[in-house]
Amino acid sequence: MTDLLEVRNLSKYYSFKNGWLRPTRVCALEPINFSVKRGETIAIMGETGSGKSTLAKLIAGAEVPTSGEIYLNGELLDPNNYQQRCREIRMIFQDSFGSLNPQLTIGKQLLEPLRFNTAWTPAERQEHVYVTLQKVGLLPDHFDFYPHMLSSGQQQRVCIARAIILEPQIIVADEAFASLDPSIRAQIINLILDLQEDMGISFIFASHSPEIVRHLADKILIMHRGKMIEFDSTQALLTNPKEQLTKILLQSEQLNKALKHTTTQE
Repeated sequence: MTDLLEVRNLSKYYSFKNGWLRPTRVCALEPINFSVKRGETIAIMGETGSGKSTLAKLIAGAEVPTSGEIYLNGELLDPNNYQQRCREIRMIFQDSFGSLNPQLTIGKQLLEPLRFNTAWTPAERQEHVYVTLQKVGLLPDHFDFYPHMLSSGQQQRVCIARAIILEPQIIVADEAFASLDPSIRAQIINLILDLQEDMGISFIFASHSPEIVRHLADKILIMHRGKMIEFDSTQALLTNPKEQLTKILLQSEQLNKALKHTTTQE
């Protein structure tokens, strides 16, 4: 498989003013290099503040890098070309309800990207929305629903529908499954896998959950204090991690379950 996405020396620094003192420059992401193949799933893991969310937002275009470039199919992505990003790289946010407009119906929210990015007629746009709703396990009737009328799982399905509505090449998700009930989370993960197989989409997601990462990811990128410290296949990092932090991150859920079990017995 050829590289779909290539990240070259991508970095992000923030400046903070502190009264009369000189602005403090904080590094959120040190220069990083990696690539993603077509149809591949990459998980970004790291402790809070490691830079994984910053990296996800930079790839999706929600943040502008301080330095470095991102290439898609060998073509340089302009950080300020939002239409280019909007079509090819879409994002699913952690708070599904918060990312939806409570004042607009689901149909209107899904029609909006089609209005700005296609030359379709209103009837063609509406038909595409109906098809997309069905792809994510919703009904055409949900077109006229408002976000508050949906369950959390349905809201997340709407967010996925919004992400795939323009048939992008890459979907980026930042802790998109964290707040879901375990049974709903399993359904959403299976939906993602089905969509990926049907549409050939590459998937990049930031997550704290080793269980989700083991189930979804082809490769894992480990972040620590703004640095990439490991990047390899999921199998390689599960069987032979080079860094102690990698081992801790990939086993943390099992350790938590064991601790809970011990506490319950006591």
